[in-house]
Amino acid sequence: MKAKLFVFILILLSLSGCALMGGDRSVNISETELQKKLNDRLAVPISLLKIFNISLSNSLVKFDEKTGRMTSSFDTHVTSVLTDKPVAGQLGISGKLRFDPTDNSIKLDDPKIEQVSFSGLTGKNSELLTTLAQQLGSEVLNGLTLYTIKPEDLKYAGRQYHPMSLQVINNQLQMTFSPIQ
Repeated sequence: MKAKLFVFILILLSLSGCALMGGDRSVNISETELQKKLNDRLAVPISLLKIFNISLSNSLVKFDEKTGRMTSSFDTHVTSVLTDKPVAGQLGISGKLRFDPTDNSIKLDDPKIEQVSFSGLTGKNSELLTTLAQQLGSEVLNGLTLYTIKPEDLKYAGRQYHPMSLQVINNQLQMTFSPIQ
């Protein structure tokens, strides 16, 4: 009787161990971590129409759990071949996040320019720069790589995993991975 009970307990323990080893796993990316990656990624100025050079820095990233979108504001510095006076301001964007399996990265999709303001600009110049930022900014930022998944995040306990879902939970971006069968 004790031997049967012992074998039964061993079988239950081994099955529960297999379930733990082979289940889904999650990796969380904080707003701060993505903010640092975004600052690194956008350290090089963006050139628009070979006329404007736009530098974005000091991003402030927030996740919206209700919409699943990321919002970010940037300090913005614009120089132009049309004038020797640089312009500083703020740029606010939002966008959806998606996983791209071709390079194991998280990309910005459907970006929207939410807010544009430049100090020292008035009238037509302000309108022109705002319109340009809104029209071209979405095109330039669409598909921007925000984060690349580390190869070690796709392997765990000797098993290979693939991304299953990407969602915003508690001010973090949570990627869930499932084992490849």
